Amino acid sequence: MLAALGLVVPLLVVAILLVRWRRPAPVRVLASAAPAPPAVSGEVDPIPAIDALLAELEGATVRIDGADELDESAVAELERLAEKLEDAAASLEGVR
Repeated sequence: MLAALGLVVPLLVVAILLVRWRRPAPVRVLASAAPAPPAVSGEVDPIPAIDALLAELEGATVRIDGADELDESAVAELERLAEKLEDAAASLEGVR
């Protein structure tokens, strides 16, 4: 009798373990959806754009450097470049 009980108990344990392992795991749902990744507007790497602006500004100042007085086109070009540089600086304020 003890031998039969010694065989039945391990068989029950094995049967219970097999039934539990075959059962699929419960699906867990997050309480809220994950936030969307931040979207990057404009260029991913702003350094090349700033380098191009600085090269353009340098070219303009080299052309204007020899003049005693600035004519209207030189002033307009410098103002246009200044606005571009201000826009670039404003876009970089949040970059770290």
